[in-house]
Amino acid sequence: MRSVQTGAFKITKNGKALPISVVAAITNVQVQDEINVPAMFSFNLNLNGNNGINSKGQSSTPDVFSTGDEVSISLGLDQLHLVITGNISAVEPHFSTSGSSATIRGFDRMYWLKFGKWTKTYTKLSDNEIVTQVAKSCGLTSSLRGSPPLLEGYVLQNNQSNFDFLIQRASYLDYELLMDQTTLVFRPSAEGDSPIKTLQFPRDFEEVNLDLRLPTKGKSVTAIGYDVMTNKVLYATASNATPQDKMGGTETGYEAANDFPDSDIVLQCPNVSDPRALQAIANAQFQADLQSFIEGEVSLVGDNSLKAGVNVKLTGMSDKFDGIYYVTSSTHSYDDSTGYKTSIKVRRSGV
Repeated sequence: MRSVQTGAFKITKNGKALPISVVAAITNVQVQDEINVPAMFSFNLNLNGNNGINSKGQSSTPDVFSTGDEVSISLGLDQLHLVITGNISAVEPHFSTSGSSATIRGFDRMYWLKFGKWTKTYTKLSDNEIVTQVAKSCGLTSSLRGSPPLLEGYVLQNNQSNFDFLIQRASYLDYELLMDQTTLVFRPSAEGDSPIKTLQFPRDFEEVNLDLRLPTKGKSVTAIGYDVMTNKVLYATASNATPQDKMGGTETGYEAANDFPDSDIVLQCPNVSDPRALQAIANAQFQADLQSFIEGEVSLVGDNSLKAGVNVKLTGMSDKFDGIYYVTSSTHSYDDSTGYKTSIKVRRSGV
């Protein structure tokens, strides 16, 4: 473990501590996570000096790491917490007479879903059951945190990677894919849930940049399906925002756009014959179009509790912009010169 006044890190490889010479060569560490995207890590090694020199006078430090090695990274200020467990996917040495270095990169296990393209069919299975089957086929365990309806009796994965296929299924329901260390999580969007903490400007964060843009579609979403048994056209409409959508504000992005033309849209869902499933699809599209109302980025001293998929309350800015924000991605960086820093990307559907 390397400690400075402004932070510390710890890296293990295949469950074991790194050699002291390798730890001494690490100059910076970075972990990035994002909703519906494999989290990634990287760290840089300074290959100059006498650390890790073999009998031939060569640097042996890059040879410590191989693709597929499992890496766990912990970061913190007063106390270290595990922020990622993943596998090395790239080793990038750079040798030069003016200075040699190496970068080690990798992803969490969601990355395993990206290998190959597959054509499969799923009959009369809920999306929870589909996710379980797909995760198992990739050697992953799964955690299912919602009860989605059966959207379609017949689902085709048409020459897609397992990752692209599951992201598509999640979009129909406003669900998310995340990793809880080595477990794949499939859950409803947590946007607008209770915040895990309050951050006050300028006490708790150094800088925030926000961008408010009125939503141009989706104030009312109508999904149209067809019941082959009764030969009837089915309709489901989503147009009512919940208090949770306001995220501590007084109105949603749709309400803020009342002075502009209506932004209603229609979805054609000919393969959906269940009214409950049709309503779930309309609700998901309504939420998806509302989510980009306010987006921004916050920079602060390192905080390992801030990660994609949690809500925070930001205060001290203005009455309009104070409120609950959803963390969609985070970047945790340790550097010898600057210590431990965190940057988060946030969004908000109310104001």
